[in-house]
Amino acid sequence: MLGTTLNRKKHRRVSYVIRASDEGRHRSGINSIALSRRGDLLFSAGRDATTRCWNTANPKAVCERTYDGHTDWVNDVVVMSDEATLVTASSDTTIKFWNIANETCTATLKEHCDYVKALAYARNAQFLASAGLDRDVYIWDTVALQKPVAQMPDSQFRRCEGHKDSVYCIATNNDGKLVVSGSTERVSTHAIGLIRLWDPRTGERTGRLKGHTDNIRCILLSEDGTKCISGSSDATIKIWDIGQQRCIQSIAIHTDSVWSIALDPQNLNLYSGGKDCNIFCTDLRTLDSTLLHKAADPVTKLLLSPARSLWVSTVSADLQFLDVEPLLVRERASRSTRSKPSVHSITIVGPRRSIGSSSVGQEAPDENLVPLLANPTHVIKGLPAIVKHDFLENRRCVLTEDTAGDVALWDVTKAQKIQEYGKVDFRETRKSLEKELLVPAWCTVDCKLGSLTVNLDFPQVFSAELYANDAGFPHTPELEETKMNVGFRILRSLLKRWLQGRRVRPQDRSPMRQQDGDEGASHTEIDESLDYTISDKIKVIISEDSGTKPLICRRVFEWDGSEPVDILPEWLVQSLERDAPHNDKGERVGESPKVGFYLTAHPDCDIRQMQQGKLNAPQILRARKVLHYAMTKLQLDTQIPAKLKRPDVREPFDYLELVCNERIVPLDMNLMTIRKYVAKNPDELVLQYRWKESMAKSDSAVKGFA
Repeated sequence: MLGTTLNRKKHRRVSYVIRASDEGRHRSGINSIALSRRGDLLFSAGRDATTRCWNTANPKAVCERTYDGHTDWVNDVVVMSDEATLVTASSDTTIKFWNIANETCTATLKEHCDYVKALAYARNAQFLASAGLDRDVYIWDTVALQKPVAQMPDSQFRRCEGHKDSVYCIATNNDGKLVVSGSTERVSTHAIGLIRLWDPRTGERTGRLKGHTDNIRCILLSEDGTKCISGSSDATIKIWDIGQQRCIQSIAIHTDSVWSIALDPQNLNLYSGGKDCNIFCTDLRTLDSTLLHKAADPVTKLLLSPARSLWVSTVSADLQFLDVEPLLVRERASRSTRSKPSVHSITIVGPRRSIGSSSVGQEAPDENLVPLLANPTHVIKGLPAIVKHDFLENRRCVLTEDTAGDVALWDVTKAQKIQEYGKVDFRETRKSLEKELLVPAWCTVDCKLGSLTVNLDFPQVFSAELYANDAGFPHTPELEETKMNVGFRILRSLLKRWLQGRRVRPQDRSPMRQQDGDEGASHTEIDESLDYTISDKIKVIISEDSGTKPLICRRVFEWDGSEPVDILPEWLVQSLERDAPHNDKGERVGESPKVGFYLTAHPDCDIRQMQQGKLNAPQILRARKVLHYAMTKLQLDTQIPAKLKRPDVREPFDYLELVCNERIVPLDMNLMTIRKYVAKNPDELVLQYRWKESMAKSDSAVKGFA
């Protein structure tokens, strides 16, 4: 059993997100928004893994609160009836409950096993419905979930099974007598997209609605429970009669996928938006559709405020406020007096169609329609998201480009930006920074959250053993020969508070360490000056399944050693407690691999030949060391030709140079770099030493490396 546990924990990942703690705005697209009942607080669910709270009375200000605990996109957000609790759903497979006032997470639900895409809340019935890519619908008892653990009933949720493919949207009404969900299920040979009806009290299926020909992306249920409205990737909106379980109206005003719909409390006006960036309002009495606004980016969510204005989120990091109600009233009032068609509206005409029909005989959407509102009334600006990145050869610095076109350089060992280049060509900048240098890939990075996320996986994390001044530390004589493991030092820096807390709790040591007894418990003194300086506010994530399933997420300063040791990978615990890189079995790892090479005299130079075969040395050994070995071994300091001696050169070493493939090797270049960039045959590395008078071309020398 122990072996199984250790093997499973071996595949766990450590990640950290490089993001300024005081950003105060989203740095990537916004998937969903929600309003408090009074409409004074707006909550936005972002692709940067945060949910933010805004004061709608002052939309130009930075956010008032940030709920930062997810590790992947936040896909949906709802405000519960007590107006004190927020619920978020994420692609990290979890649902989280938050205290709105103090920004703390009060509960985490982990029943879903894939992305959680949507939430629906029945205010009067006090239940929450969730759905996602795992095909399941869950009904959660929100009253039970908020009780102390000791008072919770045995079951706080009901699982509804029946969908045969991913579920992207879900809805209910305040009374909660019915739940509807839309999926990508195949309904015929040439069509996908199915809506299922559920009884939330039993979890049983009560019906299904067919008619769309592509994925169901958004759905809502009327308050009386008699009508359902859905938007699809087939670019249509359909109105369904729940009793008859058939489509009674199909609306095709969009030219691409419909991602969001909203209905006013009187069920008279339907607002819609999606991938085509158009936001329409359709009068359900006359089927007149008015183009309210054309957004700059695809619309992810529309939210009607109590004052009948619209809040809009898009795939950008901006939030838009559209005060459209006065303009809409004026537009409709003037229609009766016009002799010409409106430049803002189109009218859907034709009979209602039954289930299975594609669309009614309406006019095609007019490309020349003029939006009622050319520009948003207010915009809460977001921050540009990183969309492109590339590691430099030193494997510490990452060049990035964001959505604004700005290029910047980041140091992942410092977890911060170190240089801004502005709006320059990314490729040309990267080319200008290119160097002949090879460092093992001890980490990977991604920019899925709009910021850089650094991922540390075993055993690659321990693959880069370098000299300290090659790992970002100053070029000082005392560090010239000091070796360090970059990944290990990063882990120590991220979890320094965890380690400090563990060492004052000897009873909490890992079982394997306890078996070592007093001798194993002692650890050699480690030079803490070689630990990197990383902000205490950097978010550290422990996850499994290549980062798809988070186990714990805390900032550097929040770790205190009380975290359950079985959450952390065993290789991480062993390494931190033993002050050196170890695997999950407690065995030492991470030492630099060896490189084999031949060291000979250059044929064009009258110099003694090395009488020995193939040599082996650590791959990080510098050319300077190789040349010094040859000089010492052959006592070349006593054989310097008289014609070479100069009064300004005192060190014998300075009369020598190292050559590989007829190219002078920079003395700071290490063996693995020489083998990749200089050697003609990397499998047969041959290095030659000679007096500097034999240099063929002085201009063939290459630059050293910082």
